[in-house]
Amino acid sequence: MSSHDESAPSWERWSGAGSADEHRRLRLIERAYDDYTIAHLERTGVSRDWRCLEVGAGAGSIAAWMANRAGAASVTATELFPEYLAGVSELGVRVLRHDVTVDPPIGTDFDLIHARLVLEHLRARDQVVERLASWLVPGGWLVIEDVAFVPAIAVRPALRRLEEVWLELATSMVGTDLTWARTFPLPLDRAGLTETAAEISAPVLRGGSAAAIAFEASVRVGVPAMLAAGAISAEELEEVYALCADPSVVDYSYQVHVAWGRRPPAP
Repeated sequence: MSSHDESAPSWERWSGAGSADEHRRLRLIERAYDDYTIAHLERTGVSRDWRCLEVGAGAGSIAAWMANRAGAASVTATELFPEYLAGVSELGVRVLRHDVTVDPPIGTDFDLIHARLVLEHLRARDQVVERLASWLVPGGWLVIEDVAFVPAIAVRPALRRLEEVWLELATSMVGTDLTWARTFPLPLDRAGLTETAAEISAPVLRGGSAAAIAFEASVRVGVPAMLAAGAISAEELEEVYALCADPSVVDYSYQVHVAWGRRPPAP
């Protein structure tokens, strides 16, 4: 059980966390981004019997992919809401409720550790990168994916306004930083990893696409809080939803960044 400050901003305090709607949102994210994530993981060389850790495993698709590649007995998947991971547990993956910020290490013998859209929500994100790096075997890989908003290049004023509001509100309510990923791969450098690199890795946000549908689902998570705060109008939100459904709309202001690095081999 976690021992963090229950009054501090955290994902567990967000309205809808652990709900069926949140599970649906996680499935939409998988649909939009799994192909990109898998391509990044494949270039680490992950193979049979690699010890793999999926941090904040969401609905479990990447943990399932790891199980297929490395063997289910070699994979651990963590979540604050492990009920989402019943399917991968049935495959033989070890599923744990674990708070990566404060709970004891799961192990220090992982060949591959991956986290997608997780660390951006953690106030101690830089320290978590250091923790994860210390759980790798010499030569092991850490791969992190997180979102960054760039409101200034949003295609429409309503979308720009939404992103500006979301940046502020998510920070105050959850502790999220939707600009942190724009510093990649520096956090991995500071954690002592080598062979570090980073890139922007996401489909363009085009209306009607899987990425746009997943984006809209994420927006709807924060709607009650945004409206309650008077931070955005219902009319502006309706315009954003319309943009997410319109194939003639193409936007680059919602970006997913990926960084990877390797623990130095033993001398």
